[in-house]
Amino acid sequence: MLFFLRGPIRASYLLTLDFATNPTLPTAQGMGFATDTGSPESTFASIVGGNRLKLDTFQLASDKSAYYFKNDFFDHTIDLEMEVRLKILNSSFFGFSMVAYNANVSSNFVISTSGFQIYQLTSGSGYDFTSSFNTFTYKGYAASNTYEFFVNGTRVAFGARPGGYTGGNQFYFGDGTSTGGNVAAEVQYVRYSNQNFSSVPNGGEVPEPVSLATWTLIAGGLMKLRRRS
Repeated sequence: MLFFLRGPIRASYLLTLDFATNPTLPTAQGMGFATDTGSPESTFASIVGGNRLKLDTFQLASDKSAYYFKNDFFDHTIDLEMEVRLKILNSSFFGFSMVAYNANVSSNFVISTSGFQIYQLTSGSGYDFTSSFNTFTYKGYAASNTYEFFVNGTRVAFGARPGGYTGGNQFYFGDGTSTGGNVAAEVQYVRYSNQNFSSVPNGGEVPEPVSLATWTLIAGGLMKLRRRS
């Protein structure tokens, strides 16, 4: 979505996949699907219970990737929030990933059966993410290039964000690597917001107040994002 606000024009990228209100696969909701197996999406993904996405790369004997993505969907100069509520059924070391990156900055976390990783930075263990659903929230602050990571509302990690990856700009979630093992998880919802926070504890940019006239522009400013092939 492109929102036209007062001052410099910036893109705001917003996405919500709530499988209780829309029990369809992410591809039916505008996401791309990628795997290095050549197998169809239905090999790995399904809607279970009418309210959650099941993603399972243990369906293959070998270590392969299968994930959902949107290209050209991350701006590191704007604040970022990524949130997922899920239960891990089974995982190897690398688990379920949620990542936003470009050539400058990467923002990411990985959830396994008993812990989390902030890739390249830190990790936490001793959890049980298999017996119930848990909420994981990552907040990235553009002005300071820092992040905070929360498990069920409790901050468990924070610090500076690492550099990005040359030649790409993408948001993705799922089993994003073919070298870190497989994962089986059930997901209740995914939320992604790449827009500036109204109140930022770590010094992020606070947007100007929005006038009624500006809100009129916002209502009429919804545009379809170009998806890179």
